Amino acid sequence: MYSSSPIITHQEITSKSGMVVAQHRYAAQIGVEVLQRGGNAVDAAVASAFASGVLLPIWNGVGGGGVMNVHLDGESSGELGGTVDFGMQAPGLAHSDMYELEDQLDVQSPSARFSWPKVKNNANTEGYTSIAIPGTVAGLSVALEKWGTIDLDQAVAPAVKLAREGFSLSRTVALAMAEKYALLSRFPVTRKIYLNNDSPLSAGAHFVQKEHAETLERLGQLGASDMYGGETSARIAEDVEKNGGYLRLSDFEQYKPIITEKFFPGNYRGLNVSAVGGPCAGPTVVEILHILEAFDLTSMGHGTPDFFHTMIEAIKLAAVDRFTFMGDPSINGFPIESLGNLEYGRSRASQIDIAAASAFSSGDPWTFAGIEKPCEFPAQAGLAPDSGTTSLATADKQGNMVALTQTNLAFSGVVNPGVGVMMNDAMGWSNPMPGTVNSIAPFARALNNMTPTILHDDGRAVMAIGGSGGRKIWPAVVQVIVNRVDFGMSLQEALEQPRVHVESDAPIIDPRYGKDLMVELTSRGHHCSFPPSEYVLWPFSEPNGITFNEGLLKSGLTPQTKPAHAAGY
Repeated sequence: MYSSSPIITHQEITSKSGMVVAQHRYAAQIGVEVLQRGGNAVDAAVASAFASGVLLPIWNGVGGGGVMNVHLDGESSGELGGTVDFGMQAPGLAHSDMYELEDQLDVQSPSARFSWPKVKNNANTEGYTSIAIPGTVAGLSVALEKWGTIDLDQAVAPAVKLAREGFSLSRTVALAMAEKYALLSRFPVTRKIYLNNDSPLSAGAHFVQKEHAETLERLGQLGASDMYGGETSARIAEDVEKNGGYLRLSDFEQYKPIITEKFFPGNYRGLNVSAVGGPCAGPTVVEILHILEAFDLTSMGHGTPDFFHTMIEAIKLAAVDRFTFMGDPSINGFPIESLGNLEYGRSRASQIDIAAASAFSSGDPWTFAGIEKPCEFPAQAGLAPDSGTTSLATADKQGNMVALTQTNLAFSGVVNPGVGVMMNDAMGWSNPMPGTVNSIAPFARALNNMTPTILHDDGRAVMAIGGSGGRKIWPAVVQVIVNRVDFGMSLQEALEQPRVHVESDAPIIDPRYGKDLMVELTSRGHHCSFPPSEYVLWPFSEPNGITFNEGLLKSGLTPQTKPAHAAGY
């Protein structure tokens, strides 16, 4: 086995037999070990995902959720794969006006016009009242049952060992824990695990999670039912109810991941794009790519003012559609598939003025869905806070690929007694105002930013890509795809290029471009800036992935502060 980290080197890893890219070196190595023992890409992804929940517990894990994109090589398996949405759901007791709001807006730069009111005492993002129904165990288990070859106890075993024996805490996680010291210190069980004599754990500290290990071991023995009606869920529900939260045992009992053999489809420059549908960012990525396909980006030249002006405008167009229409489609009834209609993308592209920035309004996707627009439709979704996520990709020698993204959002700070797992704060993803397309509702899946994506060429998977970094994920994934497809870069080269971040307003420019690009874009009407202080730790999204070409697997790692690691054999 061989591996690399972008903190040390940006050299890509090449393999013929199997590869895993994850955001901790142990998670990547564990996945490759599964492949070496005869497991497939799904087996490796699930084992790596459980390990990641132990290694990076504030960003993902058993207390959170995620989405998974699976490509199976039809020639070897007879199946083509599918997607699993194991996103977190609002509890059954949730309702649209469950939080007390403050008078001021919770401004989410750079898209202030989509902001929503702040919640008093951060009750939607901190503590027991912020916890939604976790989906990780259900999602990973069902993927393993449908497409994997190993048992759940085998998949969780490496994570159990890590949690029980401990490991050296990475600098990145230690810094993030220190930043959230006040939250971690609020809860007795959390304080015991995540602090050392009431001080933040330092980089290199030996981090042990004994109750986490016991929970994972129990899940491996009893199956997902332990989390969805068994002992583990009962312990969580009892503690949450006792401390004023909304989660109940009945919420766990009704939870089901959404598994489908239909991808959210798109096309870009002759390649098929397979994304995850529903209330994540897959539809937005597909819409942006369809808009960009109307322009000859190659002739513009990479990194030129024309190139980035066009990129910014395309992202803005799709973003305003995203925040206007998207939430849980099972509740608001919006036909999300319409955003992936190629003709709709072209109609949006026609609104771009190559010489000047525009303030776009939402489009009319209803027409392209063949559905009459309702007389009344909820107000715009609004912006959830940026969040902590992890992204991984796997590939095996049979040509199977997986892209998987997990999150705890920004984490609640709550670790339940007898469980040892950091719980999510996913209620913060929903707009706390009633009457919006993304308002809180019982069992609603909120709008989120996860977008694990797989590109296909003539039925063969050629690239798996995903990212971490909240709302910065989907603009970054688009730019990486463009760098790879339009400009022929290797995935590693595509990831290392400076990027812009934009949602609907105020593009943020990578400082590596300098002031010349800033001046030119400003002259076209863009209100540009370099990263503000809140972006210091994670200035841009950190996508990573794997490509497959001419029998070779190659890794792509983003060389920033939340590192990815590749391992292959």
